[in-house]
Amino acid sequence: MANSVGSSQKVISLLPSATEIVCALGARERLVGRSHECDFPSGLEALPACTAPKFDIHGSSGEIDRQVKSILENALAVYKVDAADLKALAPDVIVTQSQCDVCAVSEKDLRGMIDEWLGQAPALVSLEPNRMADVYDDFRRVGVALEAEARSIELAEQLGESVANIAAATRELDKRPSIACIEWLDPLMAAGNWIPELVEAAGGRNLFGEV
Repeated sequence: MANSVGSSQKVISLLPSATEIVCALGARERLVGRSHECDFPSGLEALPACTAPKFDIHGSSGEIDRQVKSILENALAVYKVDAADLKALAPDVIVTQSQCDVCAVSEKDLRGMIDEWLGQAPALVSLEPNRMADVYDDFRRVGVALEAEARSIELAEQLGESVANIAAATRELDKRPSIACIEWLDPLMAAGNWIPELVEAAGGRNLFGEV
């Protein structure tokens, strides 16, 4: 098992939303590495970026889609992970995701590297939220790994209460505007997972995408 001694923990987050959760839990000072996309809260750019995309991020939506599909067709990972840097940083906890191989570094990309490390392996927390309930649970899972479970439950409850309050305030609306949430333009992809829930809670009528 990884060493997990309170504030002495060293944490690497390879997912922007997870980085925000780590900071919200009061563990920002434990972060020793991040993904190339983690840029909030401000100042995190000073931490070493342990990942990089294998495609040209400056291309159009269609160009990026073609590059990514070509990479996946060759059974390759979409993102580079600097295994040497990860090992040198000696993290106690690594937070990543298993939701999507295209969106960020996946759990399976890390498993092989971790299995090859000598000595104690870091704890790997892999997030995969599909509904808002899963988002709240991810707060708790990260909190458990960072020995901040009580704070994580408090934050999840506050978030859940805020969403519930908004839903209650919009429940009796006479007219609910139609909302189309798009997460990619070419090819056109509708946002699913927890996004339709948020649209409904905010008083809208979700047109595309499913929970």
